[in-house]
Amino acid sequence: MLDHCQLACPPDSEALSRQFYGGVLGMTEIAKPAALAVRGGCWFAGYGTELHLGVEADFRPARKAHPAIRVNDLDLVADRLRAAGQPVSIDDQEIPGRRRFHCHDPHGNRLEFVADTPASWPLTQTHRVRRAVASDLAPLVALLADDPLGRDREDPDLAGYRRAFAAIDQDPAQLLTVVVDAQDSVVGTGQLTLTPGLSRGGTLRATLEAVRIAQSLRGQGVGSAFVRWAAGWAREQGAGLLQLTTDRSRTRAQDFYASLGFTSSHVGMKLPLT
Repeated sequence: MLDHCQLACPPDSEALSRQFYGGVLGMTEIAKPAALAVRGGCWFAGYGTELHLGVEADFRPARKAHPAIRVNDLDLVADRLRAAGQPVSIDDQEIPGRRRFHCHDPHGNRLEFVADTPASWPLTQTHRVRRAVASDLAPLVALLADDPLGRDREDPDLAGYRRAFAAIDQDPAQLLTVVVDAQDSVVGTGQLTLTPGLSRGGTLRATLEAVRIAQSLRGQGVGSAFVRWAAGWAREQGAGLLQLTTDRSRTRAQDFYASLGFTSSHVGMKLPLT
């Protein structure tokens, strides 16, 4: 596991580093230990990694060698860089399944930003399932809030959702999905989690939660198609069981899942920790 990556910077360039890495890229500055702070430079964390800028008196920018930073939403990062005057051109052809672009920091160091092409699966003639990206957050939260329980439970401030999305997106055991129509508009969502366990002879379990379908599509078979797709995806990952919980007040949802073969075999219990 890589702990961090270090780039060189010229003396007295900390303000430029903070403006670019903190201001443009939105990374968080980490306070350097006192013994190292006297050497200058600055450290940043974000996108699941740490990037350290160290001062070199005889500074020469790294024009070829570079860190490659994996991001959740490549287009969002590219737009921020373009707005800051960086000429960015995304390449999604050279490496199958991967999109990327290169740019330079204010010191001339080369940087690469990479993201996987979002996985996508056909669902109906007019809808498909794909992996959620960060730019889907607003419509995702709107779906979660569009019911009697979510109306009072969800928060209009997206900051917490952004933190949660970053954690979900970096966890290989998680798949946060969106259902989209022909215009790529988000009309549904569901999260799948793979959990290895010792019970049932070491059976891998898949958990399906936070399933929502836009009200305009309910009763048209999109929800049942999504749940069947989720079961197929879980089976392909090697899971031997697909489980879910639904609020006791959601009687229609319980009938819906029962019609798809789910059985009410357990009692769900929760302990609030806040």
